[in-house]
Amino acid sequence: MPARWTFLASPALVAITAASAIILATSGCAIQCGATAEKLAALRRGMSYDRASEIMGCPGRLVTGLAPSSGAYSIVEWNGPSSLFKRTQLDFLGGELLSYTTENRGAL
Repeated sequence: MPARWTFLASPALVAITAASAIILATSGCAIQCGATAEKLAALRRGMSYDRASEIMGCPGRLVTGLAPSSGAYSIVEWNGPSSLFKRTQLDFLGGELLSYTTENRGAL
């Protein structure tokens, strides 16, 4: 049986298992991490990874082998906008934002 942790946080009950995370929420709860139209509009070419991840609400997931802080070309990915079936990838070079791409997951 997988480990299970349950946390009670008003106004949400969060149950986490090794296989999945389930969030049962009431109105007023929002996920802060990930792409939204507003966050994407706030991104600017040349901004640092630290500033971009602050805007996105979390560090994101490194897609390439090297982090933006290395100065090498790197890609970092976030969920969204508006769906877990979409992703937004930010491209960095020399520690600065070059561009971003939003697409459906599994897109060809």
